Amino acid sequence: MFICKLRNVFMTSCAMFFFGAMHAVAEDAPDAATASPEVYKIIGENDQWRVLEATWQPGQEDNFHSHPADRVSLIQTDCKLQFTMPDGTTQVREPKAKGVTVRTGKPMPSHKAMNIGDDVCVIRIVELK
Repeated sequence: MFICKLRNVFMTSCAMFFFGAMHAVAEDAPDAATASPEVYKIIGENDQWRVLEATWQPGQEDNFHSHPADRVSLIQTDCKLQFTMPDGTTQVREPKAKGVTVRTGKPMPSHKAMNIGDDVCVIRIVELK
């Protein structure tokens, strides 16, 4: 009986740790919609999920921000984005229309993005709150 109770306590502790980690967010920068409302529009939301539509015009750059650990990005248009980290390092990514990226378990660190392409870039992001 004691072993069963101990096992239940262990399983509950593991579940609390796991689900707590799932909801982690990067704490070094504001959330995307707060940091750059001109780029990130909330197009749907409930108590568990939020859907953003990010739209960058050519040459447009957003402000430093973060994203929660669990999110799905749905690429709406071909894009060419340059990501800048707080230390000044950059990385260019070219997501393609109809592409999907799934991220879990680790919040995206503080960054900002600039559309360095010739066309409007649109990405929908589904985030677990």
